[in-house]
Amino acid sequence: MTNPAPDVMYGEQSLFRFLVLNAPTQIRPVSFDDDALELPELTTTDMPVTVATVARDTPNMYGTPTSGSNGPTSWAKPKPGQGSWTVSLSGNVQPTAPERAAMKALQEARGRYIWVERRPDQETVNEGGCALVTSTGKPIPADGPVTFSAGLTGYGKHFTDTSTAV
Repeated sequence: MTNPAPDVMYGEQSLFRFLVLNAPTQIRPVSFDDDALELPELTTTDMPVTVATVARDTPNMYGTPTSGSNGPTSWAKPKPGQGSWTVSLSGNVQPTAPERAAMKALQEARGRYIWVERRPDQETVNEGGCALVTSTGKPIPADGPVTFSAGLTGYGKHFTDTSTAV
């Protein structure tokens, strides 16, 4: 049974879970499903994955093209290199005690490794992996809800399906 693709996908029911680790790992923790903390009141999350490029050929870049030419005569031919990924998230300060405890656990994990997974509610596959919590914040606007934010830097592989991280 397949569901038809929605016209517009919303993230309002997305699932974002994490588990603080004692050491970095490329294997999904066995206890993740039982012990992971959830952040249900996020307003945005982003998990961009980038691939660096390695250019073996050096293009002519010094100076400017001669008059009448159409630009450089040599162009780099980059090859894919090392990949990296990050996570940024923000949300409203959590309304219930268990949700606030999860928010505080993420804030207190700054400088530590976590296993993180996220997915939109209508999907069944989680993406993520091991990441270092590199920043946390608590923006306090004058006339809006108090929010929190965090930034993570991936450690090793980003898994498009974390069930394969075994």
